[in-house]
Amino acid sequence: MSYKQYVPDTSEDWDTYWSQTSIEKELDIVTSDGLQPIFKKYLKKNGINVEAGCGLGKWVIDLKRKGYRIIGLDTYVKGLHTLRDFDSNLELVGADVAQMGFKDNAIDAYISLGVVEHFEEGPQQPLKEAFRSLKPNGIALIEVPYDSPLRQIDRLLFKLKVSLKLPIKILIEALGIRKKRPDIKKKFYEYRYTTDELKDFVKEAGFELVEMLPKDDLDKNRSIMLWSDFPRLRHPNQKLFALNSTGTLIKAVLDFITPFTYSALIVAVCRKK
Repeated sequence: MSYKQYVPDTSEDWDTYWSQTSIEKELDIVTSDGLQPIFKKYLKKNGINVEAGCGLGKWVIDLKRKGYRIIGLDTYVKGLHTLRDFDSNLELVGADVAQMGFKDNAIDAYISLGVVEHFEEGPQQPLKEAFRSLKPNGIALIEVPYDSPLRQIDRLLFKLKVSLKLPIKILIEALGIRKKRPDIKKKFYEYRYTTDELKDFVKEAGFELVEMLPKDDLDKNRSIMLWSDFPRLRHPNQKLFALNSTGTLIKAVLDFITPFTYSALIVAVCRKK
């Protein structure tokens, strides 16, 4: 069963989320992103490449600059307008990833980066749509949050900590020392997948799995997962994903074991048979 991540029901919507960043900030983290070697290996510059769910379009901009034909697709209208203002020559489409509107067998590569995990009913429909739209032998690159061994261990330790504190919590509240805290209403945010879970979903959609790759930041002093999940490892300069010396050492050790121990995301490289 895929791990479900919830957030407070009062948390931001996508419009608020994207308004807190900018194209310039997004482009700043592109150069050392672990997707760079994957794109170089699998995308063809003369093919029709589509990023389904492009957000503020950092990859649409970056890949276009590198000479690829790339189409950005999203339902976020403000983001598409911002992208057009940034570069009027970008190819952009306003459409849903679950119903993109391309003809059958029309595109050479499908790119999905942190999108399909937000479908609470599961990723089947967008993956099915990707398969339909791709040409035979077309490539799909599906990136999702990774339920890594490190995340599973951290979750287990947190549950153990809560269980150990529970008797004391009940006693304090029963004696009236502290008022019972109200339950926080939460909503579904995303799934985090293991490699086997993602493998099963792409195969169910009809794809042949070429390889499964871990993905984090390539810079030895930066990590998406360690920075996001362990705030004490963040560098005091407050730069996105920058680690302090302890974080850098931990990343080096985990990289030596295997990046699969800690990487923030996994990428399924798939082919339409």
